[in-house]
Order: sequence, then C-alpha cells, then structure tokens
Amino acid sequence: MDNFNKTRIVTDIEWMSRHPDLLLVSYNKGEEANIGEQDGLVNVWATTLPTRPEYSLYCQSEVTKIINNPFRPNEVIGGTYAGYMVVWDIRAKSTPVLKSFLTSDSHSYPIYSLEVVGTENANTIVSISNDGRLCTWHMEMFTSPQKSFELKYHGKEVCATCMAFAQDESNDFYVGAEDNSLYFAQVHNTVEIAKDSTGTINSLPGHCAPVTSLSLHPTPVTWNKARDYSHIMLSCSMDWSIKLWNPKVGTLPLTTFESGQDYVFDVKWSPVHPSLFASCDAEGFVDLWDINKDLENPIAHHRRDNGIVHKLAWSYDGKRLAAGGANGVVNIYSIEDKVS
Repeated sequence: MDNFNKTRIVTDIEWMSRHPDLLLVSYNKGEEANIGEQDGLVNVWATTLPTRPEYSLYCQSEVTKIINNPFRPNEVIGGTYAGYMVVWDIRAKSTPVLKSFLTSDSHSYPIYSLEVVGTENANTIVSISNDGRLCTWHMEMFTSPQKSFELKYHGKEVCATCMAFAQDESNDFYVGAEDNSLYFAQVHNTVEIAKDSTGTINSLPGHCAPVTSLSLHPTPVTWNKARDYSHIMLSCSMDWSIKLWNPKVGTLPLTTFESGQDYVFDVKWSPVHPSLFASCDAEGFVDLWDINKDLENPIAHHRRDNGIVHKLAWSYDGKRLAAGGANGVVNIYSIEDKVS
C-alpha cells in the first residue's frame, strides 16, 4: 500500500468491522499534493490488492479521524480538521451522504477522536476536539449535535488530544490532554469534568508532555467474565514513554515503558492477547510488547524504512497490525510468528 499516496501523510487507520480484509486509511493533503485535489481523502484498501484502493472517499477538509460504524458496516464516519463531521456510504458515492454544520454548539477546532457507543438500536456518536468540546450526534439529526459541552477540570479548559471508552461502555471515558494529564469524564455530566463529589478519579498526572493516545483493555466475548481487564489502560506521550494504569487502585501508573526513540504517537492493546500491545514512534519504530514476558524491552522492535509512524490498527482477529505515517505508506505486519 505504498507509493499511491506518497504526497500525503496518514492521519488515521481502521479495519472495517465486517470486512476483515478491508482497511480504511485517511490522509492529510501534504505539501506536494496536486493543485485541485480535495483536502479530505479516505481510501478503502483490500489487503489482497495493495496496488490501488477499492474506493476513494473525499470531502472539503482534511480528515483527522475515521471510524467504521459497527452497526452500519457500509458507513464511514469522519472528523475533520475544520471541525465538522461527515458520513460516507461506500455503496452510494465518493462524497459524503451526511455532513454536520459549523454552529455555535459544534466543534470549531480539529476533531481528534470519535467513538460510536451504545447498542444497535440505540447508539450515539461521541466526538471530541482540541478546543475541549465534547459533542454527541444522532444519525437522524446529523446537522447539529444532540448535546455539546466544554470539558473542564476545576474550571480550567481541557484541551483534549485523544479519548477512550471501555468496551460496551457508553458514559464513562478517559481523555488525554495537551497539559500532560489524563482525565476521567462522563458523557452525561454536562457541568464539570469528573467532579470530586462523584467519587471518581479526577486526574491522572504522569506524563511530562502532551498525551498522544489512550487504549483501554478489550474484553473479548470468548473470555471468562472473571477476566475483565477493561479498567487497565495504556497511555503514550511526546515524552517518549508509555504508561500502564489501573485507575481503580490509584492515580499513579503501575509501570512505565521507556524504550521509545522519540515521540510515541500511538499505543494499542491486542484485541485477543491479554498481555500484548503495540506502539509506534517518530523514529519509525513499531514495537510489540508482552507484559507477561518483559517490562523493560519489547519482544519485537522493527524500524520502517519510510520514516515516522503515526497510527496503528489491529485486525479484529489480532493476527495483523497496520502501521501508517509519513509518505502515505501503510505497512501490514503478520503477528502470529511474533507471539507464542
């Protein structure tokens, strides 16, 4: 999947939920893009045909975040640099079928995180932007948010960079911020983020630079319910580190992984292996960690030839890892031979 978008940089990656060989990749325009190209581009790639995309989706603003709607598998939801939301239907056309308006209660800064929460019959899109605003959206009323409020901690605006919900959770979530901290928040708390009176953890200080990604541990349906690790969280930062947290037992990290060679841009738990996670950094390294084997060093340490790695995405079966970044390149790694 290289060379086709060499004038663009990957901004996000996601596997399509019901099509295991299809991969969504969003890009910014890049300094060397051709005049007349639309700023926003999402390509749908088939892993069996890496020379050209299956579909290309466009919009007027650069796409900063993409998700495949888990309840409507043909829909791709995007957040943009301009602050509006778009929805594509890959069965329909290459331009959005839905688009939000820029209103006083919607986002005015880039949208860096999106989640679809709830059930098939009652679900909501949650978006968060760098101006500290959280919005919830319903597909039947997509022009403006259902709900909109500013994330604040003790009266101070939280400039969010990333967000993570636990599996099957639709209210409680965590936010990573530019002020180096992690925050516990609630979608239905519209007054103050993580008030003391709720008895929940307010803030998790631990990093020395902006937080770039969060990952809450998945709990596959095949696991015994007694093995619920959904409260175990990973965070990474521009301070070159990854931290492991259990917010249920305290506000300090359980351990810190410091093998990063530069800014650590993304971290993701394996969807099937309980002790395995992946990370990537600005030096182009993609690392695999197994916390049951070694807390000091990754079990695999691979450097891409094509520079910075911004984003990672595990396939749903945990057997492949996609990594994308500079030069529009996406590499797909087979994980089976790395894990015993």
